[in-house]
Amino acid sequence: MSVISRHRAAAGLLSVALVTASTAACGGQASGAGGSDTLTVISGTAPATLDPVKANVGSDNWFVNLAYDTLLRLGPDGEIQPGLAEKWGYVGENNKVFDLTLRADAKFADGTPVTARAVADSLNYARKNGLNSATWSSAIDSVTATGPLTVRVRCATPHPVLPMLLNQIQLMGSVISPKGLADPSKMGSASFGAGPYVLDSAQSATGDHYTYTPNPNYWDKSRIHWKKVVIKVVTNPSSGLDAVKTGQADLIPVIANQADTAKTSGLAVINAPIAFVGVNLADRDGTLAEPLGDVRVRQALNHAVNRQAITQAVFREYGQPTAQLSLPGLDGYVSDYDNRYPYDPERAKKLLAEAGYPDGFSLRAEVQGVNGFDLVPQAVFQQWKQIGVTVNVVTDTTVGGFLANATSKTFPALGFAYGGLPTYLTSLDWMLPHTSAFNPFASKDDKLTAMLAEAAAAPESKQAGLYRNAMRYVVDQAWFVAVARQDNIYAYNDKKLTGVTVAPGYLPDLAWTVAPK
Repeated sequence: MSVISRHRAAAGLLSVALVTASTAACGGQASGAGGSDTLTVISGTAPATLDPVKANVGSDNWFVNLAYDTLLRLGPDGEIQPGLAEKWGYVGENNKVFDLTLRADAKFADGTPVTARAVADSLNYARKNGLNSATWSSAIDSVTATGPLTVRVRCATPHPVLPMLLNQIQLMGSVISPKGLADPSKMGSASFGAGPYVLDSAQSATGDHYTYTPNPNYWDKSRIHWKKVVIKVVTNPSSGLDAVKTGQADLIPVIANQADTAKTSGLAVINAPIAFVGVNLADRDGTLAEPLGDVRVRQALNHAVNRQAITQAVFREYGQPTAQLSLPGLDGYVSDYDNRYPYDPERAKKLLAEAGYPDGFSLRAEVQGVNGFDLVPQAVFQQWKQIGVTVNVVTDTTVGGFLANATSKTFPALGFAYGGLPTYLTSLDWMLPHTSAFNPFASKDDKLTAMLAEAAAAPESKQAGLYRNAMRYVVDQAWFVAVARQDNIYAYNDKKLTGVTVAPGYLPDLAWTVAPK
């Protein structure tokens, strides 16, 4: 059995909405919690789909994880654990071939067995249709059944974190039954998994509440702690918290300014870092904004930001200033690089002058106004004015609008919110010359590319050190202005619940660990 030591994973792309989902502005009331045998949780957003590979990592995990078992599981300590697969590991060197051996006793909720052929078909569907497949699984060349219970994943280039990709956080390892794959259109509103629960459509209403009942065919019935699990969509943050305070619900993600209220109401509050926010200096070659092509300008923009002040104002004690894109415990985290760019406007002005911009310059930027994701970028833009840099801002009001504009190559700077991931996955979005919402100009740095290639092919024992070197390099090149790590915060009724755990990049596990006290 292979273990990826202390790797943690969380939301990627814009699916970090779980962290701030309860900041949305409109209606909804929670229903009764349903007694001690019913778990009722609050989500600030409804899932766009129940198809596990098209769901948003972070905001949609609960809806998917209850009904779909994954090949592997991530524990709160960062260790990879068995799921539908009992054994797994890389074959040979260079992290290109990966084998899985499935447990023999697993069945889908419809009673059909979980076979290697079914798993291979499910993974191939995810590769072709997954929300993050264009980047996260881009190295995978083929997935085949090599026996009744054995699966082989072959990669064209090294993919060192396949165990992380196949766990319950990243969702791509959520195994879909042949019946579901036969008509994928039905997966948007029904469940076709092998998880501990199944969606009860008769007791659910799309966009309002989703009810799950036990799967009678689940392979480990000791994991089924509830007769019913209900996820209520309550988009008004006050209404959602009130539901938990009054016992109508049991668990809710909250934001920083709700945490104290929850504590004084007698609820337990837990938190851990999960995401980053800041400004992406996407036009690193100066194609649209010529000044950004100079590393001194990009470093000046970093030194002009008072990260401590912004973090305190927006997140209070539920955020930490940082200049990097890695969480404590992840393979690329460099502890002394949180403060790589101390706040120093005079140094920033000097760097601008050395680069030929003593009077500053102007540029365009796009930010996402959904769920308050524009707060940090707007604060950064205000501080840039002190060094003569003015920003003409376009604010999008939908995630789709932001993604379309981000990839249009018309904005040299972009506000961002991004979940903590192993550096390999982060590099696919940010650091390698692939066009994405976080690297729309497909910026290329040959030295960085070589460093990342070496890390991806290295033995596990050497990967963390190599990825830390790559993180140092990209931060030194100032490809972005990371401002803060944002905590994932939950309030819950600890008189009723046990097993509610949060860690860097880890979400409370409704499917396996949250249980009656």
